Amino acid sequence: MDQRQHPRRGGGQPRAHRAVRSADQVVVAPKAEGGLSPVRVELPYGSRRLPLEIPEGISAEVLWPRFVEVPADEEALLREALDHPIDAPPLEKLVHGGQRVALLADDISRATPIPRILPHVIDRLHRTGVRDGDIQIILALGSHRPMTEAEQRSKVGEALWGRIAVVNSEFRDRSKMVRLPGLPEGPDIWIDRRIVEADLRIGVGGILPHPAAGWSGGAKIVLPGVAGEETVAAFPLLHGRTPWNMFGAVDNPVRQAMESWVTARVGLEYIVNVVFTPEGRLYRAVAGHCIEAHRRGVTLAREVLCVRFGHRADIVMATSYPADSDLWQAGKGLLAADLAAREGGTAILVAPCYEGAGPHPRYLEYMAAGSADALLQQADRLPPAEQLPLAVAAATLRLQERLRIAVVSDGLTPDQILQAGMTPFPTPQDAMDDALRRYGPGARVVVIPHGAEVIPTASSSHPIA
Repeated sequence: MDQRQHPRRGGGQPRAHRAVRSADQVVVAPKAEGGLSPVRVELPYGSRRLPLEIPEGISAEVLWPRFVEVPADEEALLREALDHPIDAPPLEKLVHGGQRVALLADDISRATPIPRILPHVIDRLHRTGVRDGDIQIILALGSHRPMTEAEQRSKVGEALWGRIAVVNSEFRDRSKMVRLPGLPEGPDIWIDRRIVEADLRIGVGGILPHPAAGWSGGAKIVLPGVAGEETVAAFPLLHGRTPWNMFGAVDNPVRQAMESWVTARVGLEYIVNVVFTPEGRLYRAVAGHCIEAHRRGVTLAREVLCVRFGHRADIVMATSYPADSDLWQAGKGLLAADLAAREGGTAILVAPCYEGAGPHPRYLEYMAAGSADALLQQADRLPPAEQLPLAVAAATLRLQERLRIAVVSDGLTPDQILQAGMTPFPTPQDAMDDALRRYGPGARVVVIPHGAEVIPTASSSHPIA
């Protein structure tokens, strides 16, 4: 089996379109009289767009998220999901007045339209007698940096800000955590105390591709979302030790471990997860059991985000838009590129990384190790604070063992990119031109403008469920 792709991943049907951005799924170079026409793409890059042209005669595919018809009434979509939860009773039957409710929401690194979802959930809680003062919104940071007050306010929306308590989850402060017994195959679980003290836990978030868990949403909002450092580190370590690319694969050892821990030790009584388009429009919503509802949501997310391509490419250029604030997040673009690239090909990451390498100071240092397996041998001798960046670096090193990696980024210096074992370029065009010189006129190219949100799927793979 190709280590880059899980055998059960699905895809959609390719269509040919002009080389312009619409809501199209795949853009291929149309035939000109003398061969293949040039392909021009504007790549999302933070708040800007960067131009790219692939010259005439080069076989090129551009993979956009699939075009889907979104419901005209998203309020009705959310009501329908809450009225018909999957493998769980209605929310109104899970809680009663006077109980404390923890609403776990994803953080600023996800574009989930939380302000349009939470009011529906809170309205259902109010019907049972739960008051605003009984509810706390906990922003699940995992190991990400704390959100500022302005970011928190934007994330929950003006309608709820000031009415309901909003806090960041705790990651390092043990005085604000509770230690729970782990499962036989894992360490003890450190979890934010406010989660354990709540009478009901509800996870609210989006379903998007994820490097280790396959997809965000479901039980991931608890582990690692609101877990302590030692517990969070266990998941990237498992990811780093798994040799195949789990981006978009829901049946993987990391997802299985987190779901076992959450259901057996912590508890997540209910979820509300949504699938949304790159423009932020709600496509589908699911509610109910943290595993069964999530699985249905993943099937729906594949309809938007799994995109077929014709052939593995010599050169894959991917942004990590919209998860492109730092290199820690931008690695998603490389994972997407890996799924479309041939062994020995080149992946070009285009990401602004305005916050630099990310929240873990030694991340770049670990990426300089050269060997994933050698790096992982150090893990057990290190504290959790170092195990986490080491493990994520190991996963990136596995990509470097298969691919040459180039990076275009304003937020990283050339020295930082070189330290990570990658090659810096000033613009996407410079990086593409260099790669085309390497592979010659017969090169195959794939471009993924939304690399953090698209799962490239080979045409020979199983269809979308």
